[in-house]
Amino acid sequence: MASKPCDEIRPTIERDVLSHLSQALLVADENNIIIEIYGFTEQLFSRSRDYFIGRPVHSLDGFGNVVADICDRVRTDQGSYSAYNIPTEQPLGDVELVDFHATTLLLETGGVSNNQHVLLTVQPRKVNAFADKRNDMVSASKSLGGLASMLAHEIKNPLSGIRGAAQLISRKLEGTQRQLPDMIVKEVDRVSKLVQQLESFSETSGNKIEEVNIHEVLDHVLQVAVSGFASKASIKPYFDPSLPTVAGNFDLLVQVFLNLLKNAVEAGGPGVEISISTKFKHGIWITNGSGSRIQVPVMITVEDNGPGLPKDLEGHLFEPFVSSKEAGTGLGLALVARYTSEMGGTVSCENRQGAGAVFRIQMPFFKREQ
Repeated sequence: MASKPCDEIRPTIERDVLSHLSQALLVADENNIIIEIYGFTEQLFSRSRDYFIGRPVHSLDGFGNVVADICDRVRTDQGSYSAYNIPTEQPLGDVELVDFHATTLLLETGGVSNNQHVLLTVQPRKVNAFADKRNDMVSASKSLGGLASMLAHEIKNPLSGIRGAAQLISRKLEGTQRQLPDMIVKEVDRVSKLVQQLESFSETSGNKIEEVNIHEVLDHVLQVAVSGFASKASIKPYFDPSLPTVAGNFDLLVQVFLNLLKNAVEAGGPGVEISISTKFKHGIWITNGSGSRIQVPVMITVEDNGPGLPKDLEGHLFEPFVSSKEAGTGLGLALVARYTSEMGGTVSCENRQGAGAVFRIQMPFFKREQ
């Protein structure tokens, strides 16, 4: 029996290939109306093909206007655009994060070529997958123990001198003039405790997990930052005052967010613009070290408008000794991952090359024992 010509079987092969992809694929027209779907779309959204066709992209469950904004952006730029680790507004099964990739399509409709169509790829991610990887990162961070022990003595001596000098200055001042030296003393005490923890970095820090008001943490972090390394940066807080308290440790949380802010300032330069926001995010769960699933609904986001991170560092950001800075040690984000993990939370990063980076810390809320 004669074989069919290639041009006859090609459409069938293309449809079969597209239908077996693990990503969800959608085609939107110039009005952001879905005109075709492929791949994992029906399974991801638990909807049939008939549900999607003719619907606007902003009606996709879990994403709201994010998808429409991505389509409009790529259509305007006439190129491609990727967004990583975007949290869903409501859970899609066990999927809590997705990667989007959008590109324009040149299609012919009614005999007229149209470059306003968009092919949107949705790749599901799981916070659990990152939580599994963080165990590897925490294990790797234990290699810092030897280095920390070696440096601890050299750090403690100058800290004692700084603390003593700040106390002397404070005694000679009155009223509000004592605020800065008192803050120096408080910060030296916190750093001294940090050095003690680093001396035994190969073990768990042993810090008590307690009820913490995350906004008290962030207020202190901002005060320290704007008084020092971030004095020329523009930092805008967007806090949700209705958030419940989190289960964590005040000192560890301060160190986490100081590291994130310091990274943003070093990456973006003195005039960098940074926003730090808090909100309650339903439906975010992770698996902790004991294998139990816990909810981490309190989300703190640190976003900057710097150059973003080198692409070759994606996937390795929280590993020890990995740094994009020439003189960087690569310890800051390793500690962020370590401390966040110890408190039962998780951290993720959305890298936007040329447009900054977004770090998201997700923490469990505090539950009082009955």
